Amino acid sequence: MKPNLRYWLGAPAFLILLLIPWFFQSTFVLHMHTLIFFYIALTAVWNIPAFGGKLSLGHAAFFGIGAYTATILYVKYGITPWLGLLAALVVSMLGGLVMTLPLIRLRGPFFTLASIAFAEVLRMIAIDWRSLTNGSVGINIPFKPAWINMTFQGGKPFYYMSLILAVGIVWLTYRLKNSALGFHLRAAASDEEAAQALGINTSRAHFIALMWSSGLTGAIGVFYVFYIYVLEPHTIFSLDLFSLQPALNGIIGGMGTISGPVIGAILMTPLGEFLRFYLGTIQQGLNYVVYGLVLIATVKFIPGGIVSLLTPIIKRTPGRKKIPLSGQVEAR
Repeated sequence: MKPNLRYWLGAPAFLILLLIPWFFQSTFVLHMHTLIFFYIALTAVWNIPAFGGKLSLGHAAFFGIGAYTATILYVKYGITPWLGLLAALVVSMLGGLVMTLPLIRLRGPFFTLASIAFAEVLRMIAIDWRSLTNGSVGINIPFKPAWINMTFQGGKPFYYMSLILAVGIVWLTYRLKNSALGFHLRAAASDEEAAQALGINTSRAHFIALMWSSGLTGAIGVFYVFYIYVLEPHTIFSLDLFSLQPALNGIIGGMGTISGPVIGAILMTPLGEFLRFYLGTIQQGLNYVVYGLVLIATVKFIPGGIVSLLTPIIKRTPGRKKIPLSGQVEAR
């Protein structure tokens, strides 16, 4: 999509989103939009390693590390969540470092399975380390409304915070993809051996991408836990919510693209809430059956995700300059 067209379409959409809380007072509407923005941000940071072909299903680990770091600092030591946010970013990156160093050379399903194991190990540590995490009981965040405490009376502040978070992270992933790191990652995803033969340090590129992704995932975890006011290991390290869900959003929307995570989160988040509310009450896990069918259909019929269906339409938009083939001169 042409940059000018992107801005002309994005600016009115952003303005409309800014005005929604003033025209829709429904708590459900604000909550659903907040959840969509939250998953756009989470899917976008999950997508950073996917630029290089790495499919991680262990991002719940970094999400939980960030959430626990900020919550423990606030509840036990009285440190404002805004400073806890910085601490969560650093500690989550350290968690990413611990996972990345032994797993960086693994490829395909081996890396994916190892990332799941890493998240499960951290969940068990959070359950057993009762003196720090309060075990399975979890930690309740005291309700003291104030900006300094990242706690509010209504849903509007978190609506705007999640909107800014989503826009900022999508913009950041756009810059990363079009940087030298992004080109190295895409080269590694296409043919890692060929990229290495050209002098690209693919291990370094994967490492930096995973560090970016882990740190930002931990920061998102802080916003989420202060939105729901409760922290317990089974929820905050949930593979379903914070590993599989962003992966599904990314794959269905278009993995390794900028707009794919946005499209996937916008479509799948309301669908997921609907299925969880209606089908989950009929039979536990039935909503995941529908999710699986949607994923199978996407991989079978549109392996490039929904964004691959939109790309030919965008390329045919009037006003796009056609690039002549090699050896041809465009008529003037």
